[in-house]
Amino acid sequence: MASNPDPAHQVPRPQFIHHFHALINRQGKLIVRGTRDRQNPFADLYHFFFSLSWPKFFALIASIYFLTNLFFGTLYFICGVDALGDGHSAAAERFRHCVFLSIENMSSVDYSRVGGVGIVPYILMTIQAFLGLLTLAVITGLFYARFSRATARIIFSNKAIIAKHNGKLCFSFRIANERLNQIAEAHITLHFTLDEVSLEGERSRKFYDLKLEREYTPLFALSWTVRHYIDEKSPLFEMDQEKMRDAQMGILVSVTGIDETFSQPIIARHAYSLEDIVYNRHFKDIITRHNKGVHINLKGIHDLQEPQLVSK
Repeated sequence: MASNPDPAHQVPRPQFIHHFHALINRQGKLIVRGTRDRQNPFADLYHFFFSLSWPKFFALIASIYFLTNLFFGTLYFICGVDALGDGHSAAAERFRHCVFLSIENMSSVDYSRVGGVGIVPYILMTIQAFLGLLTLAVITGLFYARFSRATARIIFSNKAIIAKHNGKLCFSFRIANERLNQIAEAHITLHFTLDEVSLEGERSRKFYDLKLEREYTPLFALSWTVRHYIDEKSPLFEMDQEKMRDAQMGILVSVTGIDETFSQPIIARHAYSLEDIVYNRHFKDIITRHNKGVHINLKGIHDLQEPQLVSK
């Protein structure tokens, strides 16, 4: 009679409650928040300004501009009424005058509104004029760097398909170049990721490369249907929906190439989860050929249809 196994050696099956898109969004970006030691906020300002979205970037620049003028306006106000021109006696009116004096001095030096009494206002205006020049140079550089950075406008189909193609089961999705310009030396990689538990009960995230039917094209201008055939060598082989759900599976897509308009490398990412996969469907054709040339309907990149068998 066989003895019962030692309970200490039985590894309980973990219960995954987090969705894959809680780790990586559909654009392929990590959205994990971690606990770490507090770092100096000024340690990597260049990367910080680059990582901001355009609305946050404009809001931060405007906030710095107005707070700086408010700070110097307060210093001018402390200098006293005799140090400034116009001779405002009311505190509120004089403070407003000081703030607008700071705004004027940030853009162009104008000493005509400063009286002849006291050297302190002149020193403040000199410091502010110097800081204004530096700030203008830095902001100009940031704007130029953000505008000159090449970005990809690649559209990914919102659904991926598992169905047969030429009699073989495959995983497929579709991408298109929204700009309709030429992307040279385009490469695409596909990675299958899932949670695995070792024999010792250690949980980790594993990544597996998925072999593609075609992973390189010398010219990518219209659309591209990317296919991975699910055979015995594929990590997707014999994985049903329940196994995929338990393992919190996800598929990461990465497209790289050279935008010939900007002559700069570009990269685009996307992520598919179990909820994005449909079965036994095909993509509708979005390319129309006629006498005037080729027309692509980018609005139909997500459209699906039932497979149509072609009789021979």
